[in-house]
Amino acid sequence: MATLVSMSGGTQEQVEGEANPYSAAPSALGYLAQVEYALLLVLKRLDVELEFDVSIETLDDIVFHDGDDAVELLQTKHRVDRTASLTNSSMDVWKTLHNWIADAPPNASLTLLTNAIAPEGSAMSYLRGGSGRNATQAVARLETVARTSENQAHQSYYEAFLEIGDESRLELLSRVTLIDGIPAVADLALELELAVRKSTKTAHRAALVERLRGWWFPKVYDHLERVASGQRDRIVSGEVESKLLHLSQQLRDDDLPIDFYDMPEPSEGEVADDERVFVHQLRLIALGSKRLRQCIYDHNRAFAQRSRWEREKLLNVGELKDYETRLKEEWRRFCLPDTDDEGEDDEQTVQARARERFLQLDRSTLPRIRTHVAAEYVANGSLHILSDRLEIGWHPAWLERIRAILPDLAVLAEGAA
Repeated sequence: MATLVSMSGGTQEQVEGEANPYSAAPSALGYLAQVEYALLLVLKRLDVELEFDVSIETLDDIVFHDGDDAVELLQTKHRVDRTASLTNSSMDVWKTLHNWIADAPPNASLTLLTNAIAPEGSAMSYLRGGSGRNATQAVARLETVARTSENQAHQSYYEAFLEIGDESRLELLSRVTLIDGIPAVADLALELELAVRKSTKTAHRAALVERLRGWWFPKVYDHLERVASGQRDRIVSGEVESKLLHLSQQLRDDDLPIDFYDMPEPSEGEVADDERVFVHQLRLIALGSKRLRQCIYDHNRAFAQRSRWEREKLLNVGELKDYETRLKEEWRRFCLPDTDDEGEDDEQTVQARARERFLQLDRSTLPRIRTHVAAEYVANGSLHILSDRLEIGWHPAWLERIRAILPDLAVLAEGAA
């Protein structure tokens, strides 16, 4: 049981598992749903229209534009209660109609998009698309509610609806379409995957949607910032189409998506405190601190990238192992001793020679995991992953030195030997 502190200073008990009446979570989910629904609608519209613009939180929750004209206004209503329904007296119905009466441009189509369900025979059920559509029946049922309901909270909505006159009411509802029973925001992934099904193979749809979402949310954030500051701003369909094409190309058989170019770099303090095996390997050859920092950055990005590829099942069976075999072949070409008597030199000379070989390898054109994967951190960082596993090393006596520096890894070092 949790204790809640109210704004007035009092406390209330909340039973675990019960909804928190003071939580803004349902409203937050509603805003997230609005952004996700907008993406879904844009993707579907790309199948039928060449060019259009979309805006969010302008004339309505979501607005589609053709040039300067708003051609479709959409209200989104997301309910946490999955049994919610759109009855004739529903707040969602009347508040939406009131907004459209006040602000909707003439001739714009009007859509109510919700995960709630309109009961059969209700006013809104007659505004679904299809053969059962009947705006006259919808008007009649709403007029009855407006004239007979005693709900004081809705009186201003009822009055506004009746004041516009018979012809205007029918004209308004003739432009209204209900799309109900859509998935809640938590269940929207499948709908988005279906919307991109023409862009990539089935196994890659989830990865494509995840990356498209990752681009879409910051895009909407920037858009909303401009709208909030009073600027006229639109998201152009061509931007979405280009991003979709770019991501789908990365999911071809000869490519992979690259996600970690912008990962935060390690700080100087983090570099100084780093005790990982591959870092000790680099210190054995007295690598400079700035170059060491770059190597750690390459490792971190490659590790995160490879993990994501594996998690999303974007790699073929055995592909990563085969790639590492090719990288180890490159390591042999650059880093194995030229002669059998190099170990007779002094340590400073050994370090300098090993460091030069490492830098030549680090700067070389390394094998790519796939033909079009051009991000250098993947290959360079993968070498450090191999180094961390003691499968390769930079100093000629790297195994012996690692045993001495990190005695807890002696067993692993023995296995590498």
